[in-house]
Amino acid sequence: MPTNVQTANRALIQDAFTRWGAGQFDIFNLLSDDAVWHITGQDPDIARTYPSRQALLDATSFPLKARLAGPLRPTVRKIWADGDDVLVHWDGVAAFRDGSEYRNTYLWVMTVRDSRVVAVTAFLDNAAFKAALAKPAG
Repeated sequence: MPTNVQTANRALIQDAFTRWGAGQFDIFNLLSDDAVWHITGQDPDIARTYPSRQALLDATSFPLKARLAGPLRPTVRKIWADGDDVLVHWDGVAAFRDGSEYRNTYLWVMTVRDSRVVAVTAFLDNAAFKAALAKPAG
């Protein structure tokens, strides 16, 4: 049986993804300033731990946005909640400025405290993300 915390955390993340998908919200606004974000994998350029919201944005989000013609749009496959952790399995798609398409599938394990995300472990196709960052920025 889900607890009140699980239900509230799941609803918070579901609402954030719904609004993000509609172009009404930046998912990274849920992160606390000192949120720790870990990208799994073996590629040292991509798979590492970012010690703050700003470090993550500077190294990943801003560079990706600079290469896209429009926003990344999420399609949620499933959301689970377990205590403070909310797991989101989702697909992201966006057009690059050169007309090709970025596609990736993600699983984010997000730790929520007081309606803020304080930690994330992100599983994704590192090669696809790295290839996206290798494209020319606009």
